Amino acid sequence: MQEVTGYFAQLNGTSKEAGKQQGMFAVEHPAFMPMIALQERLPEPRLRETIKLLDQYCPGINDEIHGAAEAIGLDPGRMAYYAGTDIQAGCSHCAVLPGKAADGRTYVLRNYDLSPELTDMRLCYTDIAGLYRHTGFSASLFGRTEGMNEHGLCVTFSACGQPVGEVPGMRPAKVRGLQFWAVVRTVLERCRNTAEAVDAIRDMPIASNMNLIIADPSGAAALIETFDGKLAVHGADGASNQPYVTATNHPLFAEMERIEPRKLNHSVIRHRLLNDMLGKQELIGKQELKAMVETEYPHGLTVHNYRQWFGTLHSVLFDLKERSMDVCFGSPLTNPWYTLRMGECLPFAEVNVQVEHREAGPDFWKLL
Repeated sequence: MQEVTGYFAQLNGTSKEAGKQQGMFAVEHPAFMPMIALQERLPEPRLRETIKLLDQYCPGINDEIHGAAEAIGLDPGRMAYYAGTDIQAGCSHCAVLPGKAADGRTYVLRNYDLSPELTDMRLCYTDIAGLYRHTGFSASLFGRTEGMNEHGLCVTFSACGQPVGEVPGMRPAKVRGLQFWAVVRTVLERCRNTAEAVDAIRDMPIASNMNLIIADPSGAAALIETFDGKLAVHGADGASNQPYVTATNHPLFAEMERIEPRKLNHSVIRHRLLNDMLGKQELIGKQELKAMVETEYPHGLTVHNYRQWFGTLHSVLFDLKERSMDVCFGSPLTNPWYTLRMGECLPFAEVNVQVEHREAGPDFWKLL
């Protein structure tokens, strides 16, 4: 059994003030520096174009990055967010709409799978002047992997097929655009409901291959899929009348499957588990949803394959009506749940997280 650290952070003020808070966090936790600082400055033309792209589609983030660089004492051109955002991870997630929930509410369940060495393990409450308040886990300090904002809008992410990036093992970007962590955060900070979120995402240049589930307290939900610069939306435009939405790590729409027909076995199994659970005639309750991530793969969604970069690092069950969330750092089989409302703080800044590797089996990575 290995022990790692999870974090809770509260960010507020102007974008630059929040950036300085981020920078001080990195100074106090030097283990974060390799993830956020480049060895060499980005070439000037690329840096200029990236700053311009973020100014247009993610207003405020450049001020935050510069504030962090100032607090660290680092040239902003060496901030890794600029390199990684202009172009990781496995996840399972679903939205359960009022017609399927036993109490008539909207819930979103997700777990996030990767390696502790490649993630922040940091839940943030973010309250920046001029932007909607939100709570979610950070990626590369400034991005978000999921979250819920003050209006109850919830966004969750999973990679769609091979993740896009510039490191070995990732798929080279086919188009120029934003990474998922920038898209998720921008939607949380600028959109009030599912319709606004879909419109905003349609307008963004996106390089990331991703499945996004978006839901709001009214029960409106959408699944957005992007692959190699192509984008498809199901749900918000009436294309689906199912009372739930599910996604894991492979393309789900015919137009995307034509581009990438291959699927990893573990993604197909996790997607089938979600659909089998939600496809039953019975209404589903909160505890039944949590049970899906409290059960180990292949019978549930939680995976302990940490050495192969595929272990559960956090699970969240969002209650959109109550603006509340149940959060577990690490695997729910070995770590406790915490409950907080959007805007509230956890009673700690750091928490010990138990991580235990278990081999996933020879068929886990089988390509179908």
